[in-house]
Amino acid sequence: MDYLTAEEYAKIKNCSVQYARRLAQAGKVDCIQEMSCKGRPKYLIPISALPENLQTKYYKQKKTESGILPDKVAPENVSENALKTPIKYGLKDDYKSFEELSEDERKQVRFWSELVEQWHSEREQHTNKTEFDKLFVAHQRYLHPELQLSETTLYRKWAAYQSGNYTALVDGRGGQSKGSNSIPQPVWDAFLWYYLDDRRPTYTLCYQTTVAWTKEFYPELLDLIPSQRTFQRHVQSDIPYAVLVYLREGNKAFYDKCEPYINRLYDNLKANDCWIADTHTFDIQSTDGSEKRHRLYLTAFLDAKSGILTGYNIAESNNSDSVRLALRNGILKYGIPKVIYVDNGREYLNHQLGGRGNRRKKGENPAEEPPPIFKRLGIEMRNAIVRNARAKPIERFFRIVKEQFSKLFMGFCGGNIFERPFSLKRRIKEGKLPRDYEVRDTFEKWINSYNRQAYGGTEACFRGMTRLEVWENTIQEIRQAAESDLNLMLMCTTKPQQIQRNGVKIKICGEEIWYWHPTETIINEKTKVYVRYDPADLRIARLYEAETDKFLFQWGLADKLMVDFLEEDQQKVADAQQLTANAKKYVRQQAKGITGKLTPEQRISMLDMSIRQAEEASTEIRTPKNIVPVMVTDEPTELRTAVGAENMAIPIDISRMNENARKRKENQ
Repeated sequence: MDYLTAEEYAKIKNCSVQYARRLAQAGKVDCIQEMSCKGRPKYLIPISALPENLQTKYYKQKKTESGILPDKVAPENVSENALKTPIKYGLKDDYKSFEELSEDERKQVRFWSELVEQWHSEREQHTNKTEFDKLFVAHQRYLHPELQLSETTLYRKWAAYQSGNYTALVDGRGGQSKGSNSIPQPVWDAFLWYYLDDRRPTYTLCYQTTVAWTKEFYPELLDLIPSQRTFQRHVQSDIPYAVLVYLREGNKAFYDKCEPYINRLYDNLKANDCWIADTHTFDIQSTDGSEKRHRLYLTAFLDAKSGILTGYNIAESNNSDSVRLALRNGILKYGIPKVIYVDNGREYLNHQLGGRGNRRKKGENPAEEPPPIFKRLGIEMRNAIVRNARAKPIERFFRIVKEQFSKLFMGFCGGNIFERPFSLKRRIKEGKLPRDYEVRDTFEKWINSYNRQAYGGTEACFRGMTRLEVWENTIQEIRQAAESDLNLMLMCTTKPQQIQRNGVKIKICGEEIWYWHPTETIINEKTKVYVRYDPADLRIARLYEAETDKFLFQWGLADKLMVDFLEEDQQKVADAQQLTANAKKYVRQQAKGITGKLTPEQRISMLDMSIRQAEEASTEIRTPKNIVPVMVTDEPTELRTAVGAENMAIPIDISRMNENARKRKENQ
């Protein structure tokens, strides 16, 4: 933006410098105040703040100084020799290429190019060219009255056409102020500060606050504040949409609406290379035969290449068991995929199915976790970015389920309150909600129709095929497992635990279920194992060694060891006691087999072995050569008196006490 000093402004306005400074100081002219090197106030007036006539005068002076405009305008009656010499009829110096112009500007360029070409070609055929120019202009004024054409305009357009200056062929009137506004810069900055906030204040609130802010800091600019509509218009035209979304709506909205996204290419992808899994809540209210209403959950696996639904399960809750059953159904029909692409839900990131992943808590050791189902099947699990629905094409499949399946039922309730039908309340009262089994049966039939619908992917080579045909044409190999082996690999696995005296346990829905064997349990007590089980068949459990994942045992339920506290059936108590007695008897047999391998002659007690070792040891004592004799003196040694004996009438007789002790010993 160009600025004028007070001296330059006075020269343009034809006034004194002192008067120009007073206008700037009083705020009657929009300006920026700075301090000069001498410490005096200095006023800089933007060109855009000048009236239109002063702006025209300023730019005309600048063009004259730079040589763009001649000092004298060429007369209308231009001679033929003058046309041969290039004349600068106010040609603009901001040249633009044809591609840089707008569509409307390109139309103007094409129009003037054709007009001046027509004029010049017809002009060559006349001797009195000046007279022809007048006739041509008059004729064009009749055909195009909106042009306001003159001979001077015609000469100027011809000069621009010869020089290749497309910008000069465009009517630039009315666009000089585009991109600028009449709002003082400090006021505009304050308004943006309030408006570009993630709390999303309204235009009215921001405008009122800006006016109050201006009154506080720039009272001289109050009369220059335009209407609220002006602020709103300039926000929409001057602030980029992406910046507006980022500052007012936040990172998530910017990510969803403005940020570029990656296009995934499916050219090198084959069928069963990747399955995409997710859970969808049906937009259907159904019942299980009772008065209780609920919405069923659909766990689905979608082939990324063809878009067919490979496996699914419908349940009343969203959990890892439903995912496991959906995967089993898909594998039995289409084989084992190489990669499974899932989100970060708990139904996938657990120690049974896919491993804890980024849900692992601090201190948890991955080495202590059992091999999850995906790993046992040789499936690589990949997780999507959190809250990134556009990275999973299965979300589009769920939209199709909603539009083509859920809306067919009388119990359709929509995904939110705005989609809920008005008649749903009446249908609930009339008992017209569908049953759960009806939803399951209908969905199974609908899936067969969905997989045979037309392929809607981006690869043109598969246009005209169905989704199932695309899968059949792109499958290269099928990794398949027998149903019995698959049941074993899909078993749920507990965390490592030690075999206790009552066996091992699993926990389902808060209840503990114990498994036990009469002999193997008591012998392998304290062994660290994994327990694998099938939630659909809890009669047996399989035990695997924790370190090597080697199969050890298959145990049944320990139901006979569980007896009610006040059990009246004595036979059940007797059976439980018999099991404990048998376990003890078995341990005795095992103990006898371990300790009874010596012959009677070899069974020597530890005391006898100690005596034999003592007898075999040498009793000879080696004495040193230097012996010091100890002599007895003539003086009798005075015996010490017991404490308190000095005050007793009868003295203590030590010899008598010794004699009495000898007699007592003999009598024993």
